[in-house]
Amino acid sequence: MLRALHLSLPSLLVAAGLTALAGCQTQHNIGKQPHDRAAAPAAAAPRGLPEGSAEGLPESLLHEYAARDAAPAAEIRSWDLPAKAKRLVVELLISAAHDDTSRLSELLTTQARWGVPDRREFDARPVFDNDAGRVFLDTLRGAASRLGRKENLNCPPIMPPVAQTYVRNGAEPMWCFYGSNDGLDILAFKLVLESGSARVDYVGMLTERPTKMSVRNGVQPPPMTPIVRRPPNTPSRMPELPEGAIPMPPSEGGPVIINPGATPGAIPGATPTPGATPDSPVTRPIVVPGAPPAPELTPAPKPVTPKPAEPKAAEPKPAKPATPPASEPAKAPAPAAPPAP
Repeated sequence: MLRALHLSLPSLLVAAGLTALAGCQTQHNIGKQPHDRAAAPAAAAPRGLPEGSAEGLPESLLHEYAARDAAPAAEIRSWDLPAKAKRLVVELLISAAHDDTSRLSELLTTQARWGVPDRREFDARPVFDNDAGRVFLDTLRGAASRLGRKENLNCPPIMPPVAQTYVRNGAEPMWCFYGSNDGLDILAFKLVLESGSARVDYVGMLTERPTKMSVRNGVQPPPMTPIVRRPPNTPSRMPELPEGAIPMPPSEGGPVIINPGATPGAIPGATPTPGATPDSPVTRPIVVPGAPPAPELTPAPKPVTPKPAEPKAAEPKPAKPATPPASEPAKAPAPAAPPAP
């Protein structure tokens, strides 16, 4: 027994040495090893254009951009706003016509969303929702196929021109949109500046063509173009004039007052508005809020029209003295008779 034990100990030592040389095969990182990520699915072959409907018959908006080539990525990175607003929207439609999701990251912001065509961005959902933007692109293709091939892209002008600085610096967004002829089907795009390049931040569209106007209550939607901040006493714009209004020049340092001459004599030379009363909207002055009070207007005195003088009765002309008829010249006295002898 001792001999057997004596032989087993060297055997155990040799076995342990061989195991050390071969290396331990036991995994000590069970539970810590990261799971293998699923391989990205292979890019599917581009599909053809979807069948048009509504105003997209016989050719839809996607037919206009299907034959155009995509712009290089370096060129897209150089685009700014508002100069390249329409070019950016067109490039997104080119990707939709080509059924290409690989270029969405070059055209959209990292947090891009899509939802209903409302500037309040109701029902917004992320574009890149673990599907590389496939659901978004399919919805965009369907919405564009309902619009006509020559549909006009509207980008409201940013006025006054100084407001363009806000968009150019990335402080404010701007909007562009397509609209159907009846105004029910809208495809809207919110454009911003991200990392110095123009990007699409929100796309408003509907999965199906609406049959009526849908109005949702809530807060007022943000303006479509930036608002220029002005000093408190500076009106942003002239108030709209009612029909028949006559603008009056503002007093020195006072507000802009518009008094449509409804009361005779309020404005010299003004023609009274028929049916106007002192309390009617056409009569009351329109004062710009926030402006200092202006001096009261003193009605001009009524012009005095002199009465025409009454014609005087014609005075009788003095009678001319009667001219006596011309008398015959006096005859010479007859010579005296000579005395008798």
